[in-house]
Amino acid sequence: MIDIHTHILPNIDDGAKDVSVSAEMLRMEAEQGVKELVFTPHYYGTQDVNEFLLKRAEARAKVNEHIPRGMKVRLGAEVLLKGVNDPSDETLCKLAIEGTQYVLFELPFTSRWSERLLDRISDFIAETGYTPIIAHVERYEETLENPETVTRLVQMGCLIQVNTHAFVSKHTRRFAFALLKHGLAHCIGTDAHNAERRAPDYENAKELLRKKKKSDEFTNVQWCMKKVLANEAIRTPFGQVRKLGKFYF
Repeated sequence: MIDIHTHILPNIDDGAKDVSVSAEMLRMEAEQGVKELVFTPHYYGTQDVNEFLLKRAEARAKVNEHIPRGMKVRLGAEVLLKGVNDPSDETLCKLAIEGTQYVLFELPFTSRWSERLLDRISDFIAETGYTPIIAHVERYEETLENPETVTRLVQMGCLIQVNTHAFVSKHTRRFAFALLKHGLAHCIGTDAHNAERRAPDYENAKELLRKKKKSDEFTNVQWCMKKVLANEAIRTPFGQVRKLGKFYF
């Protein structure tokens, strides 16, 4: 299995506070069957990108000896876009998942998304050829209230990432399963921040999907993430992308 969204690197964001927590999180990931993961610390655009990349590399070096045998890891970032004073295209490309042209974007939680924000994403795709992966889509007020926004993002050329916890939580499970059903969940990540309250929970999500007879859909998501990490193009059939309205009710 692949975990494409984590906050395991130590002392770089609101994730693991030190190497001991990072080591425990990596152990948990391996025990749950994760064979490949991406380190995606937050980048908010307020610091020099080269300083961020240096700090990220230093944090990565600290966990080298704690990476479980057989596990592959890559560097990436979770980049905040707001539609105002966003990082340049050059900066965004530097923060792509290592070895790929895929970038994990975090979008605003509380405010309704502006056309300016959506235009920024569309322009980034057109001007760079890079593909945004929209992080934890089930956590945004905009997508929960207006699910057709997810379809619009996919039509623009984005991929959609859902947190493993979304399938378990009673507040988001309908939405998460609806995305999976309609081919609008392309990547899964734990978004793990620590080894306690926000610990890796891949095993729970996988077991629930099995019980709900969604093993084929789970396999398709893993296949999609393999293509992402291989830097291969992913095309979503247009027939699967339609205006669904509040399809999860």
